[in-house]
Amino acid sequence: MNVHKRKLTDRVATVWRGFVCGAIVAMCVCTAHAQDPTPPKKKMKMDGVAVEKTPQKLEGVQKTVSGHVEVAGGKIYYEECGSGPVAVILLHDQWLHSVTWDEEWHPLCAKYHTIRYDRRGYGRSEAAKAAYSPADDLLAVINDRKTQRAVIVGSSTGAGVSLDFALAHPQLVEGLFLIGPIVDGLPTSTEYEVRAARNSAPLKHGDAKGAAENWSKDHYIFGEGHDPERAKFLATLDANLQDLKNGDEFATHGSPPTGTRLKEIHAPTEILVGEADIADVHAEAGAIEEGIVGAQRDVVINAGDLVQLEQPDIVMEKLTNFVDRQERVAVDVPIDVLQGYVGTYTARDRGLTVMLDGNHLMAQAPGQASAQLFAESRTKFFFRTSDVEVEFTKDPSGRVRAVIYQDGETIKAARM
Repeated sequence: MNVHKRKLTDRVATVWRGFVCGAIVAMCVCTAHAQDPTPPKKKMKMDGVAVEKTPQKLEGVQKTVSGHVEVAGGKIYYEECGSGPVAVILLHDQWLHSVTWDEEWHPLCAKYHTIRYDRRGYGRSEAAKAAYSPADDLLAVINDRKTQRAVIVGSSTGAGVSLDFALAHPQLVEGLFLIGPIVDGLPTSTEYEVRAARNSAPLKHGDAKGAAENWSKDHYIFGEGHDPERAKFLATLDANLQDLKNGDEFATHGSPPTGTRLKEIHAPTEILVGEADIADVHAEAGAIEEGIVGAQRDVVINAGDLVQLEQPDIVMEKLTNFVDRQERVAVDVPIDVLQGYVGTYTARDRGLTVMLDGNHLMAQAPGQASAQLFAESRTKFFFRTSDVEVEFTKDPSGRVRAVIYQDGETIKAARM
């Protein structure tokens, strides 16, 4: 029996709320890890022991194809590669176009069907001249590329578009992976507004290069010691000044705003936030975590808003684990078998309640939201929100027990 162990590099401080801590904190002690920000590239720590980390082998790297998708009032440039049952669609941040994902692109292409595109006015996509919906543009890309299931990956304002889309088209979203999210409808601080106005002020005088310089010096975008990434950021903006003049003022969002409707989103959700990012982003990530049942949030040490540029190895580790969980195949289990697992299980003075909801099981810890259990077999179940498995067994007397597998630990809980 293979137990899928969750890998946490010591550079990630994991914030266990939602159901990861909800369904399992009742069984396990949740811990946060922090790693030396400048470790040898090929070494990592697992369970406190330094081990060699084998670099990822990019087997069968897929050729990238590109083109344009027709949208209302314009065209959107996209790139596509790889294959797989679930597409990974990358939405860029508010500063750079789709090249923000360059570090992740080839590793993702080697493993998944992957799509990235330039939102209107960015990169090689036409700027908007009238009102439009970014969520509708995403739908146009998905339909054009004949994608039926997708994990949506969004950075900054791209994360906001991802959430908008999940509300409008939940049937197309297998999961949400959000980095430094900015959400429509959530309040922002005076500091946030003043910072944006100050950095973008040169644009009022037609000085896009001055604005690029200002943003490249922003201490919320990059953590300390990331001078090469800052230089790359500035060089990319200087070569693509349209990214700062993208006509985003024409973008429209749903009503009521997404920030007030987070509880309506039921897709598995994971959030990464850079430690150095502005307080507003941390607050909005917390609101998403609280609003979407089962969402989990990780704080990345020595990173700012653009974690995908600063810590691509962490992004790839977290993202591939997340996508693999969404691709995992679930099977149907007869209702009478599921009914036999219903009950409250206890171990070490902690509890977990398993309930039947229609034709599937839900699990809930005291005071926490419930999350769905997906069946791998008639006895073994998994979550799509965390690397945790639950197996139901019977002792010789026929008494049902729950065996929980997490982080290499096996916890046996008896049914009350």
